[in-house]
Amino acid sequence: EAASLEERRAWHLHQQGAYHLRLKVLQRNHTVDLTDTENPLYKEMKSYQDLRNFHGRQGRRINQVLNKKPTRFKDYYSLELETNDITGRQKQKLKTTPTGFSDTYKELSLEEYNNLTQEQKFKYHNALFTKYRNDEKNKELSQFHSRMKQRVKAKTNSPTFPSPEHGGESIYGLETTKEQYDNMDDTNKKKYHSRMKERAKRDNNLELEGFHRRMYFRIRNNSPLPVYYSPEHEQEEE
Repeated sequence: EAASLEERRAWHLHQQGAYHLRLKVLQRNHTVDLTDTENPLYKEMKSYQDLRNFHGRQGRRINQVLNKKPTRFKDYYSLELETNDITGRQKQKLKTTPTGFSDTYKELSLEEYNNLTQEQKFKYHNALFTKYRNDEKNKELSQFHSRMKQRVKAKTNSPTFPSPEHGGESIYGLETTKEQYDNMDDTNKKKYHSRMKERAKRDNNLELEGFHRRMYFRIRNNSPLPVYYSPEHEQEEE
């Protein structure tokens, strides 16, 4: 409290550098799964990251004051004092994890995924949904993770998977083979055509949408006309 602004800035920047070095040493010498948040090494990395970022924030705030630039934040001696003041900071998503990854989550194996808690699964899917959300090339992945996180949040009985490959799912739901279709009752065939109709609609495939709409209404109206798995299946039978 008795130090000048210049002395405070110098102290914070020195502390920032020291904790940064400690963090980098741990990251270089140890491999820790980023989902293993109870691992003592992960906790130590997280502590160093938090302290490095704290001192960096204080140094930048003081620098703004010294340069006579307006700031609504004041500087703090410790992370605890800043945390206890609700006006102390505006939280932002970090660019790297304590383990050094540039993304909050990488794609997990099924074994790693199954070891996550429900809260960790939600964070996993939410992070990957956010990662792919504005990427047109990965639109399907974004929608897949959106569906999975909603399942976790709603605590449904529907299974969740780390990726479409592990779950055998498309963004529109479970894939259905012709053999499976042939063994379905009318209720499930109707559900299949309804799902595929919506899929075709989203893909702007009007011809395919029309086919599944016809099959859907044939089943719903108990029509004597036959129903088919796909347009190709229909052509084979003609």
